[in-house]
Amino acid sequence: MCEKILFGSMPDGDPVYLCRLDNRKGTRAEILSLGGIIRSIWTADRNGNTADLVLGQDNLQAYMENPSCSGAVIGRVANRISGGRFTLSGRDYRLEQNDRGNCLHSGSGNYAARNFKVEESGMDEVILSLRDEGEGGFPGDVAVMVRYQLTEDHRLRVDYRADAAEATPVNLTNHCYFNLAGHGQPQTGDHSVMIRADFYTASDENCIPTGEILRVGGTPLDLRQPRPLGDAIEELSGSRWDYGGFDHNYVIAGRGFRLAAAAWDPGSGRKLEVYTDAPGMQFYTANHLNGLSNNKEGASYPKHCAYCFETQNFPDAVNIGHFPNPVVTEGGSMVTLTEFRFSVMD
Repeated sequence: MCEKILFGSMPDGDPVYLCRLDNRKGTRAEILSLGGIIRSIWTADRNGNTADLVLGQDNLQAYMENPSCSGAVIGRVANRISGGRFTLSGRDYRLEQNDRGNCLHSGSGNYAARNFKVEESGMDEVILSLRDEGEGGFPGDVAVMVRYQLTEDHRLRVDYRADAAEATPVNLTNHCYFNLAGHGQPQTGDHSVMIRADFYTASDENCIPTGEILRVGGTPLDLRQPRPLGDAIEELSGSRWDYGGFDHNYVIAGRGFRLAAAAWDPGSGRKLEVYTDAPGMQFYTANHLNGLSNNKEGASYPKHCAYCFETQNFPDAVNIGHFPNPVVTEGGSMVTLTEFRFSVMD
């Protein structure tokens, strides 16, 4: 079932809604119209005890003031664009340089602080829409639709669609932070992580791709076999791949809709599998969090207390010709699907 609840109001008075999805087996997902944020996902552990697995905030004001762990839809172009610039159809575009001279997550055009319209809220789904009128310097209008569906077998499906009025790069993802032990638990070092990727896109010290696509084998980025996350971060520390933890785009093996990654918490028995049809996935270990702010239910979120599986096109693909093409043509559409599957291990 889906329940629509008033969560607050934007400064212009536009209402923000919380859409609560429940299946008949005790799993719950809460989606905000603000940013299309995944506010909560409640699932049971091996003993039948439920916990909220998603980092977040208690109220609308807190989300507006501290979006860094928001779990929002990211667009028009997620991740980084080198120098905040690109050329399309012979025209140069200049974007905001909000991250070390580069454009990260579309700058002020990012959808995280935009209020989506709740188009439909059915028995097991909610559909959100947004009109992107070129905020942040991007060309043309884009009509964005995001559909969240919670299934009876504990899958949260996220369908994205972007319809472009004129040619433009598009790269949509969700920046949800997971901790399978519960969002208030301080560490994830004993969680095991697996990523189905033989390759990654190499980056410079500012996380901008060099254009190289390199093998993970023989590097600390090799997560093809499940590894405790604490061990993986320790091996990464001090190496040339270290960004304070993981912050890397993996080239997901195979094509079509397939398994991209998985994580397990040995304490609770919870398991998360990530399926997608996207070519890449940014694996990020909450390197920027510092435990100094109060968050949902008064929780403190220290560094590495959660991880993100951001299914996506490759970073800076609009500037690197041999990366998957991110450009949606005039009158065209970009459609992609990601699915988070929750289960319990014995």
